[in-house]
Formats: sequence, structure tokens, C-alpha cells
Amino acid sequence: MMKMLSTKMSLAMLVGALALGGALGCPSEETTYTEPDSGEIDGGDEDVDPDAEEDVDPDVDPDADGGDPIETSAMPLVVQVLDEAGLPVEGARVIYEGDEHLSDSAGRVEIAPAEDAESMIVQVEAEGYAPSSAERPVVEAAEGQKMSALVRLLKLSEPLSFDAEAEANLDIEGLKIRLPANAFVDGEGSPVTGQAQVTVAGIDPTSGDLRMMPGPLRGVEEAGDEVDLLSVYMADISFWQDGEKLQLADGVQAQVTYPLAPALSGYVQGDLIPYWSFDLERARWIEEGECEVVAAADGETPGEVYCGETSHFSWWNVDKPFGTRNCVEVTVIDSETGAPVPGVSVTGEGVDFQGVAMSFGATDAEGLTCLDFMREGTLELSTFHFYYYSQADGPLTVVGNDEAASCNSDEGGECLQITIEMSSETACLNGMLIDEDEQPIEGAPIYGVYETASGPGSVMATSGADGAYCMQIPLVEDLQLSSVFEGAVAQGSVSFDPVSLVEATCGGDGCLEADDLILENEPMTCVSGLAQSYTIDGEIPRAGLPVYILAGEVQRSCQPGEGPETWGQILAQGVTDGSGGFALDMPLGVSQQITVSIGECHSTYGQECLGFGYSPGGNILFDVEGIETTVAEGGCQDVGEFSLAPMCFND
Repeated sequence: MMKMLSTKMSLAMLVGALALGGALGCPSEETTYTEPDSGEIDGGDEDVDPDAEEDVDPDVDPDADGGDPIETSAMPLVVQVLDEAGLPVEGARVIYEGDEHLSDSAGRVEIAPAEDAESMIVQVEAEGYAPSSAERPVVEAAEGQKMSALVRLLKLSEPLSFDAEAEANLDIEGLKIRLPANAFVDGEGSPVTGQAQVTVAGIDPTSGDLRMMPGPLRGVEEAGDEVDLLSVYMADISFWQDGEKLQLADGVQAQVTYPLAPALSGYVQGDLIPYWSFDLERARWIEEGECEVVAAADGETPGEVYCGETSHFSWWNVDKPFGTRNCVEVTVIDSETGAPVPGVSVTGEGVDFQGVAMSFGATDAEGLTCLDFMREGTLELSTFHFYYYSQADGPLTVVGNDEAASCNSDEGGECLQITIEMSSETACLNGMLIDEDEQPIEGAPIYGVYETASGPGSVMATSGADGAYCMQIPLVEDLQLSSVFEGAVAQGSVSFDPVSLVEATCGGDGCLEADDLILENEPMTCVSGLAQSYTIDGEIPRAGLPVYILAGEVQRSCQPGEGPETWGQILAQGVTDGSGGFALDMPLGVSQQITVSIGECHSTYGQECLGFGYSPGGNILFDVEGIETTVAEGGCQDVGEFSLAPMCFND
């Protein structure tokens, strides 16, 4: 079934994205492009041309006066690019027919189809995210109608460093990768030397969100036939150096082993599962071999899937094709007028004990589409259209039967039929943003995150001179409010009774009132210490050494590709000064304990060149005393002196 983000997780992701410089647009999944009234959310179009032609409301009958026949044209494609939290990804590169388009502050791009095109396939790329794609048919509809596609980008993992010139056995995000020495080349084909990094964006179908997939679960077998797939595990694996993506050199192969979720208990040791890579330009998974289910560490329970030799890295998927199908015809209408809505993306998630399948469709001029799914399976349907805020009835479930049927074949039984209503109704929410001294904050973005049938979405408003804001909100039960502004954070939530909500517009009557949002500076503390060596000539302070403060107790290792920067969550980092001292600010309350690492892994002596505390046992693990202060304010917690072996230096 569709995985909904918990309130806590969604809000944490939102605040994290904003703190790292997330887009400051007006990211509603279904906001219109029409010009807003004063104070309304603007859907990201900050510079509205008052003379520009507005988009046609899907409710409007272009031939209402009974005059000339309705003119039709190929619907352009509106691509909405969002992250996992429902925030827009501004500046994402959306590529169609070789041309690159950048998403706006609402994460949107509008692209006209090529002449005589039957379908549109776009590739979507953004820094820090795994690449993705979208495929939609080209449909003729009334002038002004537009096709919609929602692309959710999956954030890359923290990079893991390794020595590109040595053999490496990498373990990242549950994946195991074995690399030969000197395996990579850069974009110009030159051998890569020194440190490189690997990132992973993985999806466990039994617990992850398949809406983050790079494309449909539709594969092309080695024989050339297209098949539907059941996913066991998928991941984007990328290698980098200085921000440039690397690839394996010609003739070089790597070995990859994927985790197998315990929920997939139907697989046993020795089972073979086809292995596929994703072709972004075709929006299809391409069969490239087979993987073998192998035993976990206990030697009994199947816990991993070994996929042998790999000659390139991209999105990879361990999938099993499935054969006989049921099908469902979906009609999408406007909840107020009953008019059909063309250009709607319809997604169906089907769950099976041996994997998970996804189906996709797009409504035609009559608001109709058809989706195949696994025979006797269960399909949960959701919709997306840029004009609409919500699917009026929430996710709808369809249960198949034992009579085979397919959308594209006259053989077998008939397709099931279902109607989905979509709503563009909104309420409005007034609020105030103030600081800890109850003074109004001007010019700060306030985001409201909410859940839809197609995943998390968001709306945004900006506080005025008096700290007041107003945002248009869908008729939902919960809205998570958040703002990050000039280093301070505000968080809150509002619950509603959707039945009692009435349609209202910012600037008019009937807006709801939210409690004040208070921007608070995140509590900080700081730690200080000293690094030096003892020699026969006395103490020597060690300047310019890297210092890492890590959360909790970590496993220190200087194996190839490992070092302090890869051990765990880094709370603070810096270098020792001319006297060997350091003082670093770090968030208070993130961890009850910290590990302090000073120095670097040595090519000969390994971790012997990492500093140890002078306390008994050479302590590097410390309890945080919880003093709220900063380096500038003074009073940092002293973690003492650290000793480094003189053999690690050239003096």
C-alpha cells in the first residue's frame, strides 16, 4: 500500500531541506497557474504578467455558447519535480529531445511535445539526487488543457570515500560493492587516481516509497519483449570525484550484492532473479543478467542477492517478471462539475509477497485511462494533476479476480471500472511569525506540508512587515508548518476537521487562524581541546590537523576508503590552530555522547596517527555536559589533551 510519511519524519525532512538551502518557491502539488489575488499563494510564478493568457480551468466548457466546434491540440506536459518531503526542487534539469529546461521555484517545467510525437519521455536530474524520468502519451484535448507528470527525486546518501587506485570492498546503505584497483575513468576517459566517493539511493520495495522510482516497472527482456516487473530491490549507484560522475573503465567489472528484505520470505537460497539497469532515455528497465539469492551471515536465512559482474553503474533493479493480468479502466472527473479531466497521471501500487509492482496511466480527452496489474492482485490508485489540490475520496483500492484481462488486448475478460473525483477546493490559513522576543519577522518563508493520495505536497507563504502570513490550503486533516530563516527554526502543526472546512480565499472572510509560529535559534554548545606530541625534547603542539566531532561511539577504521570523515554523523569539524588547540560549535542535544577524532589515517601507520586522549584508556568518547554556549561566548566544554605519535610527522 502507499507509504505515508509520518508527521515527525515529514517535518524533520522539511526542516532539514530548508536548512540546507531548499527552494523558496510556492510548492503546491496541485496549485493553478492562474494569477492569484493579493496575499494568495502564487504557485511559484513570482513575476506574473497581468496581460498574459491564463490557463484554461478544466471545468470550463470551451463550447458553452454552442458556437464553433471545440478546437483541440496536443496537450503540453507540465512536469512537477518534488523531493521526498513534498518540497519543490528548483533548478532541476528536465531534458526532452536533447533540450534542457530548468524547473522554476515551484519545481515546474512546461514542455510542448515534438511534432507528430506519440509520447513524451523526459529525463530529470538535480544535484544531490538520483536521476529520474517520466513518460506520458501525447493526447489531443481542448485548447488550454495540459498533461501532468509528478517526478519525486530520491536524495543521494552521504558519500563514502575510498582509494580509487586500490582494491576496495565497500559497504554502503546495505549494498556491498567489490571493486578492482584502478577501476574508474573520468568524463574524458582518463584514469582516476587518489580518493573517490560512492553514493547510493536505494529503495526496499517492502518498506520504501516506490513513488521515488526513476520510472515505471516495465522491463525489456534480452529477447526484446516488454514485461511487467515485481521489484525485489532497486538502487542508484554512482561514483564521483570532485563533483564529476565517474564510470568503470572499459573491460573493468565490479561485483554488487543487494540486501533482501525479510518480508520477501518466499525466496530461498539459490533462487535466480533477473537483473535490470534503467535506461533514462527509454524509461525502461533493460535485462542484463541474473542474480542469485545467497545466505545471510547466519548461513541459513536468505538475506542477500548476489548479482555478479557489473560493467557500468546507474539505477539497477532486481526484478521478477509477472505474466497474467487484470486491468482497470479509470475515469477521472471534477468533483464539483462532473466534467472529465484530461491529462491526469494515475498511479496504481500493487503489493505481492514476492515483490511490489507499480502501474501508470494518463487520462485522455474523455478523462479515461487503463492500467494493467497482477492477476488477483490488489491495486491502490492515486492521481496527480497540477490544477487540483486533492483526490476527493483519497486512495481507492481495486481487487482483481481470477479471470485474465489486459488493457491492450481483446482476449480474456473485461477490465474493472472505477471513477475518481478530483477537487480544487481550498481553505485559507492566517498566522503570525515572531521571534523569541515576540517581535514580528518579515520576509520569511513559511511552508505547510500535507498528505495527498499521491504523497506529500506543500504550500508556501511569506511573512509581511507585521509578521502576518496567509496561505491557501487543501481540505486536509493536518498541516505541518515550518520556517527556517537566518539560522533560526520554527515548527508547528495544525489539525482540521475537513468536513467543517469551507472554501475561502486569502484576503476574504472565513480564513482559519493558526497559533503563532516562533522562530527559535537552535541551542548550541561547544567543545575545546589540545593536540600535541611528546618527544625527548618536550611537547610539540600540532597545528593544521583535522578535527572531527562525531555523534555517539563510532567504529574507528583506516581501511582503504575509510577515515574519520566516513565513520558516522559529523556534528562539527575544523583544524587545530598554531598552538595545537581547537574549539568547535556543535548542536546541543543531538547526541548524549561524542567521539573526538584528531589527525588523519596514515599510509603506513594507519589509525596510530589519530590522537588519543591523555585520560586513562586514551579516551576519545565524551559525555556532553549540556552547556548552552558558543565559541564566541566562551565556556566551552574542555575535552583535554590529545597525544599523537611523533613518527606520524616529518620533523
